Amino acid sequence: MNAQLASRLRVPQQGMIRAAPLAALPGVMRELEVDLAPIVAALGLSARVFEDPEESIAYRTLCALLAACVRASVCPHLGLLVGRAGGLSSLGPLGYLVQNAPDVRTAIDTLIVNMDVHDRGAAPTLELRASVAMLRYDIFHADAEGSIPVSDAAMAIGRNIMLSLCGPAWKPMEVHFRHAPPDNVSPYRHFFQAPVVFNADRTALVFRADWLSAAVPGADSQLRRHFQDYVEAMSTRLERGFQDKVYASIQRLVVENRCSLEELAGKLALHPRTLNRRLQEAGTSFRALHNQARHDLAREMLRDTTSDVTTIASLLGYTSASAFVRAFSNWEGRPPMAWRRGVVASR
Repeated sequence: MNAQLASRLRVPQQGMIRAAPLAALPGVMRELEVDLAPIVAALGLSARVFEDPEESIAYRTLCALLAACVRASVCPHLGLLVGRAGGLSSLGPLGYLVQNAPDVRTAIDTLIVNMDVHDRGAAPTLELRASVAMLRYDIFHADAEGSIPVSDAAMAIGRNIMLSLCGPAWKPMEVHFRHAPPDNVSPYRHFFQAPVVFNADRTALVFRADWLSAAVPGADSQLRRHFQDYVEAMSTRLERGFQDKVYASIQRLVVENRCSLEELAGKLALHPRTLNRRLQEAGTSFRALHNQARHDLAREMLRDTTSDVTTIASLLGYTSASAFVRAFSNWEGRPPMAWRRGVVASR
């Protein structure tokens, strides 16, 4: 990788994502007979986000754009329609690097480690439970309006990525969505060809873990070395904030119901005292970020799921529903169910 080429590489900054996954949106809106232009104009966006895959868009703006498109089209599964056209090619150089990994586990690990050269508003994670694997997609600030179609698009792209890595015989055992089911779930079942679980505790593709040892068809070690240099050059140009990295890890640990300073320190390969010191230097604390993650996730689940307060309290690690109600009331100035009713009424 020569220095001149490296200097021309464009990478998303914190809270941004490459625009490549949006390439299909104009065509989808034409199919639905909805004019996309006024929606784009209202958000102050340029048409370049659909024409240049290397453009970056703020993740919250991406969410707002797809939310507005869902409202205008009255198509709850619009995210699936956008995501079905995506796959490894949507990831740019990272996609080519992943495609040339020797086996599926290496490919997924490569995707997870390097995802921030493509997407800096969310992150994938691989969980293993005995013979089952779960490829998760967690949005850092999932309380943003529009996280539902974005999650749907991400799962559709994830399914296409897994098919590229494993071949046409691959199928998920289940597909999990944190959001509530739409009135018509048949588009989801038809696309994924698998049981679809809504109001789940995480958004994930669930599949047999033995697929991880499968060889990636057509992988080329020379191409992999070439794109490794390319992705490394992109990675060196990223501005990484310690607090943002910590917050993403806290969100995952909250959902897994094992969020403690010790667990977080272990995940980041730091001593708890070192982690505390670095957070203090960044002007925050474990407790503050833990509360922020709980607040963000509580808003998302109250807005996008039909889960009751007791279930949400348990998922967020509260000892009782009343403790969660008190915390949420302090954050928002009203109890969770009153907040949910207000959100529903404003739609």
